[in-house]
Amino acid sequence: MNEVNYLIRENGTQRVFLTEGTLNVLDILNEHYGYIFHAIEEEGIILKASECSLFKELVFENKVVGFCSYDFSREFITAALNNIYVMPQFRGNGLFFDEILNTMAEHNKPSIIEPTRLVVELLIRYGFAKKINDDIVASSIEFIVPGSHVLANAPYDLSEELSTHFYDLKMCASIHFLDIDNGIIAYSQPLNYDIIHYDCLDFRNQANDESLKELKDVFLSNEIEIMEILMELEENIPVKTYSLDEIVGEGDEFSPYIESLIDDAHVTRQKAFSIKRQLIEEYEAGMVLNESLLVRLAYLFEGKTEPTIKSHSETCPYCGMPIDSHDRFCHFCGINLEYNPDEMLDSLMDSINHGEDDFAEDIRFISYKFLNLILQGIEEKYSIFTIENTYNIDWSSLKGYLEAKGYFSDGKITAKGYEFLDSHPLAIYDEYCLNMVDYTDFEKYCYENENLNKKEMVLNYLRQFGDEFSDMIDEIEDN
Repeated sequence: MNEVNYLIRENGTQRVFLTEGTLNVLDILNEHYGYIFHAIEEEGIILKASECSLFKELVFENKVVGFCSYDFSREFITAALNNIYVMPQFRGNGLFFDEILNTMAEHNKPSIIEPTRLVVELLIRYGFAKKINDDIVASSIEFIVPGSHVLANAPYDLSEELSTHFYDLKMCASIHFLDIDNGIIAYSQPLNYDIIHYDCLDFRNQANDESLKELKDVFLSNEIEIMEILMELEENIPVKTYSLDEIVGEGDEFSPYIESLIDDAHVTRQKAFSIKRQLIEEYEAGMVLNESLLVRLAYLFEGKTEPTIKSHSETCPYCGMPIDSHDRFCHFCGINLEYNPDEMLDSLMDSINHGEDDFAEDIRFISYKFLNLILQGIEEKYSIFTIENTYNIDWSSLKGYLEAKGYFSDGKITAKGYEFLDSHPLAIYDEYCLNMVDYTDFEKYCYENENLNKKEMVLNYLRQFGDEFSDMIDEIEDN
């Protein structure tokens, strides 16, 4: 056997290829890792994916002995492992396990695109998955199947990715019940590796309505146990969690992540400030968990997206994307799925006391807060509950004011309502990053000078303080 000239990486470092576009896996292997490419060919292995957005070396005892690659799941906002290969003589050293742990420590829990049965059995060994019975496996790590590789016993939209936490060892397939009551199931097409090593086609050819009914019965008769298994698996995975300050930055500062988005012109400083304020309010209200802070932040920067997946029976009540019944938060929009306004200890906004004299003025602030909740996609009933429990006002009074002003009708914000949101003092305060001045005083000034446009209003207000805000005034005048 020819001696292999391994690439050497000192101190456990590994080379990484990363792009916002796509990388060709075979081109990278051919150009930089000829001996790994040769080993893959000798085994007759066909890579599942020819392209990726992230390519990483796998290093053992300072030798590059394999690779893994990731893609970005457009629908499920996750880094999805689409290839992993370790040269035969280095298998059994836990390189796959280490890679999963490193990904969780550095980023977030990955998903796996079309896992083979071998990968699923490794997940069981590592404690990331567990057998429900001899054939069915539940996994804390999601399995994703491109829509074009999905089979189903009913019509299925092939433009939709399939996301699931279950795997059938006999079929060698990721499985998901689209409608369990009617036995509608979707599952992945067979992979070459499983056909060769596990004869999965024989079992698939024998599958019939009776075997699918048995599968359905397994899930229905063990529903509570399956839920408990998944929750236990989820709780035991070492996913990195963040503090609020890590995600948005302390005080008036931005986190390095947000600063990088501003520097790369992905978002304006004014927009970033507004998103920071919103995320702080949602977090304090219990609507966002520590482990979902980064997901929520990414969602807010991307903007509200219409759901593109229709075939899943369970969807997030806030963004409409598919969820699983054991999920603690939506992996698309980041909202805490266990959020219950009845148990909310902190309000979304600082509580204020209202007397009869200041009601007319304060109701404009309350109206803004309510309409902003609706704008964020929060259900009307939750928005109403939040406002009633934060401010000294009942829904009938607020509704009457909104309808009289023409801001809100039939559960939707009107054109006049959007104009009101845009021109409200708090919106101007956020847009111009005026967190260094007292909001209450600024609000009063705005209402006293409603004839001015936003820019004039801000400049005139700041000029009252002499040279204290001269740099900011110059910046606003220049832009």
